Amino acid sequence: MSNRVRSSDPRRLRGDIAGPGGPHDTGGVVLDTSNAIILDRVDVSTIDPDRGGRGQSGVALLLGGRINQTKDRARVLFLFGTDGAASIITELLALLGRTTHIDPTELLDDVLGRMAKLREEGNLT
Repeated sequence: MSNRVRSSDPRRLRGDIAGPGGPHDTGGVVLDTSNAIILDRVDVSTIDPDRGGRGQSGVALLLGGRINQTKDRARVLFLFGTDGAASIITELLALLGRTTHIDPTELLDDVLGRMAKLREEGNLT
């Protein structure tokens, strides 16, 4: 049987971050990239209550890309509230404080470039 993962079943995707102190270790993290998704697509949408005002507001985050070491692709939809959004944003910002391999200026340039593209597309006011 092939070791390839069908992109139609995201439950079969594997990968992990391990280290004695977890993902916040500096220089001590081991990555299992087995079938990790190499990100090349990000789509974000709001989740609005239905017309009757029922349901909760939130965020839908669709991440997609090629599955590592295959030609297969996968897309995984994540749903969360403001606490989840805050967690993603703060974890990425905190990463800059504990790495010497990512240039904060380069990241800021990428963020500003992406914001300009969103503004051109009419998706950022």
